[in-house]
Amino acid sequence: MRITFSLVAILLFLVACVPLRSVKYLIPDLGDSAKFENVTIQKSATPFYFKHNYPNKAYEKLKLHLDTSLKLTKTNVFLVIKNDSIIYQYLSGDKALTTKQPSFSVAKSFVGTLVGIAIDKGEIKSTSELVIKYLPELAKNDERFNRLTLQHVLDMRSGFDFSERSFNPFSKIVRSYYGANLKKMVGKLKMKHEPGKVFEYQSINTQVLAFILEKAVGKSVQAQMQERLWQPLGAESNALWSMDDEGNIKAFCCLNATALDFAKIGRLYLNGGNWEGKQIVSKKWVEVTTNPDSLTKLRYKNQFWATRDFKFFKDSVSAVSSLGKEGLDYPVERNPDGRYFYAKKVYDYKAQGMFHQSVYVNPQNKVIIVRLGDRQKKVNFHSFVQQVGRSIR
Repeated sequence: MRITFSLVAILLFLVACVPLRSVKYLIPDLGDSAKFENVTIQKSATPFYFKHNYPNKAYEKLKLHLDTSLKLTKTNVFLVIKNDSIIYQYLSGDKALTTKQPSFSVAKSFVGTLVGIAIDKGEIKSTSELVIKYLPELAKNDERFNRLTLQHVLDMRSGFDFSERSFNPFSKIVRSYYGANLKKMVGKLKMKHEPGKVFEYQSINTQVLAFILEKAVGKSVQAQMQERLWQPLGAESNALWSMDDEGNIKAFCCLNATALDFAKIGRLYLNGGNWEGKQIVSKKWVEVTTNPDSLTKLRYKNQFWATRDFKFFKDSVSAVSSLGKEGLDYPVERNPDGRYFYAKKVYDYKAQGMFHQSVYVNPQNKVIIVRLGDRQKKVNFHSFVQQVGRSIR
């Protein structure tokens, strides 16, 4: 009898502390949208279609290389677009360009763009505003919230005490993914660092932005997505966005859509925020987000990632000397193997998600690449996509 009571008590404790999905599934996978309630983001009444420009003799070598390489990976869709034309597409098995697929953290770049739009409309004054203006309840948690700005949150330099690395059923990141009340979780946030001092990738930052957007705009973040991005960008298909168990959108992830529609956020930024003659988000926002110096130095800006190239040196003196000769003010870092390095200036950038989901943009070559698929441990997709994008002239 005592044993039965103890087991019941343990189970009740588990249910109270963590969604049971966390225990059952733990590791995310490509079928996760079926495990959650989803809200539908309605497609556009006037869809935008990329042109099809393949087969194309100019890209025969590219096609041969990619066809051979991608078959060895768990890629579902690989889409290469140049000058609004699809010059290459790879589809695995039963996948089609119209198949909805998960993007994981690619969703973050959409949320960052919604912040830019809210600023353009005057609903948010600037990124230098304090977070507690919109979420005043956080001030009581730690006095450092009095210095936390939206820009800190946008750039993953908030200083929150929230680990993205601890992957067990009771960790905050797993609980947030599998349905824990996100509004309650955000309300309990505490600080680990002074805002602006340390870059640490934390999904909770994007969730904070979503709740700020809802306060500032007076509409749900899913309504903003539909009205301000998805439909204006000419989405061909409905999207599904997963929710937590309380009906809050999981803004940091879980936007499920087609590769063609994901490509459109890349096209928006490639064209300076303009879409078919209409300014969706200001050119200034795009320029600040994609500025090569900021991206190279910070690695992450306004919910977009920089691609990264490195120069390596045997000692820090050589690295600092090289920076001086190039007139660069970038930080020198050290690898676990003892080598010193700094990031070279880059012009390409990307929205990026778990298992190497990617919307890559190369403004110099006017190229957009979308890669969707499963994890592949032995393939460095970051480097692979970057090399493909830079090779297309």
